[in-house]
Amino acid sequence: MDRRRFVGGALGVAAGAAGAALLPVPSAGAAARADGWQQVPVPDGAEMAALRAVAAAGPRLAWAVGTEGLDRDTYGKPLSYVWNGTAWSRTDTAGLGFDGSLMDVAANASGDAWAVGLDRENSLWHLYAWDGDGWERVPLPGDSTPGNPVYDITVAPDGDAWAVGSYDGTPRTLHWNGRRWRRLRPLPSGNNNPAVGVRRTRRGDIWIHGSGVCARWDGAWHEIPVEGHPQYVTGMLPTASDDIWVCGYNWVLTGGRPPGARLRHYDGTAWHHVETPFVAGELVGIVGDARDRPDRIAGWEYPNWNQAHHLRWADGSWISERGPASASPVLMNGIERVPGTRTYWAVGSTSFFPRPPGQVRIERLSLPGPR
Repeated sequence: MDRRRFVGGALGVAAGAAGAALLPVPSAGAAARADGWQQVPVPDGAEMAALRAVAAAGPRLAWAVGTEGLDRDTYGKPLSYVWNGTAWSRTDTAGLGFDGSLMDVAANASGDAWAVGLDRENSLWHLYAWDGDGWERVPLPGDSTPGNPVYDITVAPDGDAWAVGSYDGTPRTLHWNGRRWRRLRPLPSGNNNPAVGVRRTRRGDIWIHGSGVCARWDGAWHEIPVEGHPQYVTGMLPTASDDIWVCGYNWVLTGGRPPGARLRHYDGTAWHHVETPFVAGELVGIVGDARDRPDRIAGWEYPNWNQAHHLRWADGSWISERGPASASPVLMNGIERVPGTRTYWAVGSTSFFPRPPGQVRIERLSLPGPR
């Protein structure tokens, strides 16, 4: 997910808040159909609260992270939940010791999990590992120097991890080998566009992506030329080196216009625009099935945002899939498929930042049969 998102996550910078304030309140007449998605109870956070990301180790263990208590005059506090197979409960984040947010979370089927934290007051980014009870900070090169962001992280089955961000204004990709973080060498082209997302395929390749970068690491970098990518890239699914999906959105604040959902596909030769069931709104994340084939994309539609508007891959195209109707907005920020199942988590908030003060939102889709 693009960690610079400033709307839809209720966490954005002032520019995003101003733009959101220009949007009208949605009508209550949104479509009522819900395609199997159900809202799952979760303890409230301190308003304003929102979830940024979700990760799952399996049916009995998952994490969701974000922020709470955010207002125009505050940075908010980190917020974290854990799923035990029956219910979501809060984890203690007071010991993290900063004002800001947990921006991302990643996990593997063995229960290894990492979270990205942003100390907004001091512009410091930190990485945390799950110790079984809470989040423990792990040293990261540059994490004591302001302005060295970490945008995304992914975890391999063996516990190795990769993260993307920048250091001293230069993009970087980091590898955790179980003992320390080491920086991978730069892209051979000298591309200075920061990657905002990192993904590991089932084959073990590491892909990084952003609005101006797309590359695969298999011990060496293999770059794919980028053209026409969304202004804000929120997810990538590399089915193969010649079959890649990128989702996101464009935003133009002039006149309070809504964002525009964008989906791109690479066929080995060129990138192509893909028509989606809705145009105004955001696509906020994409997941594949157990074979990395296209599966689902999370999103929300303007102005019918009283239901999440996801996309499902069926018969060679993306079709609409609705979440349950709500009296408040449903603004999703992330999606995750539970390993070894046909169960999905989607997380977000019930309000734009900062008013009206929203709450966290978690939805689940459970389909029969293994995937």
